[in-house]
Amino acid sequence: MKKQAQNILEFSFVFIIIMSIFLSIVELSLYWRAKHSVVNIANEIVANMQIEAQNTKSMPRIANSALQTLKKSSGLLNLEGSNFTITGNGGSYTISSNFQKLGKPALRAFISINNLEKGDLSAGVFYTYSGIFLYQKGREIFSGPIQSVQKF
Repeated sequence: MKKQAQNILEFSFVFIIIMSIFLSIVELSLYWRAKHSVVNIANEIVANMQIEAQNTKSMPRIANSALQTLKKSSGLLNLEGSNFTITGNGGSYTISSNFQKLGKPALRAFISINNLEKGDLSAGVFYTYSGIFLYQKGREIFSGPIQSVQKF
């Protein structure tokens, strides 16, 4: 009986350690997936802004193309049901999701349209990641800024 109790106790200690390692690996993989998704979203926003800038010289239309790109790409971060609002004017816009994490929008994008003739466009994307094990208090992921360097 004493041997069986010792085996159960040893198993429970080893099981806790193994599960902690396993959950840490899962959490880190989810974090890195979110980090790479944020960078991909920022790149896609700038590429679509560059395409729209070639078709029009209207800053609000270019910013709206960034908004549409963010809406389409938000599924990468499990925010496909979110609504987004765009604020700003001139050459600076902010796009925010209505979904809140830790008291602030879970996904935000900052768009800068400085010089349309030179194709000087940039975007930065913030995402608030909150995990289940390691990052319970949240961690903010930032993409950039990603700048447009292509001129067609």
